Amino acid sequence: MNEAMQTVFLHAKLLLSIVQLGIGEQLVDATKAAGARGGTILPGTGVAENAILHMLGMGDSEKEIVVTLLADQEVEPVLAALHHFRRNKRLACGIAMLLDVPQVLRHSSHPLPSEPQGTEDKRRNPMDSPHTLITCIVNKGAADEVMDAARAAGATGGTILAARGTGKEEDVKFFGVQLVPEKEMLMVLVGAGLTGKVLEAIRAVPCLAEPGAGIAFCIDVERFMTLGGKLPVS
Repeated sequence: MNEAMQTVFLHAKLLLSIVQLGIGEQLVDATKAAGARGGTILPGTGVAENAILHMLGMGDSEKEIVVTLLADQEVEPVLAALHHFRRNKRLACGIAMLLDVPQVLRHSSHPLPSEPQGTEDKRRNPMDSPHTLITCIVNKGAADEVMDAARAAGATGGTILAARGTGKEEDVKFFGVQLVPEKEMLMVLVGAGLTGKVLEAIRAVPCLAEPGAGIAFCIDVERFMTLGGKLPVS
């Protein structure tokens, strides 16, 4: 007799990796070998200034964004695998960051482990990594202007994803938003000390002056690493 299927919410981590075009499948294979269940690959465009291009071997070019959802016990083995990912190459191939996900929907026919006591309190503590991921969703064509403003405020680069907005007439009336189907999502990683300055610069962008032209939100980054490239000799 089949066991009853459970639908529950559990704590998890989101691994967000931004790599060169064609590397996404290799990264998913590496994380799966370390215990991850899989990943989702999205196309994007990288925008970085020369200093970042020189350091990471990345610039204004096509990218792949790999989204991997990890159970708590899978985090350390997967990060250890990424630490060695493509380390035999001369240049780095991308970056990865770990984000906290308080609740993720899981379906399982097996007993699911309960969270350790104190887990919820631990999540409320400040993140250890001094990085913030600023995400802006704007009308198509505005992401470059927003990135220029963020760069002028100290950000070094970002990644743009093509997106599509959805909405109903009642949503427009409630939020005061004009429906523009084609969107762009800009992700900018900054030091936590720059978050306020970059957000103020973004808010002042002329193309965002109209209500509904875009939104921005911040997520604390728990861990951050550069992917690939030879490790420095100590």
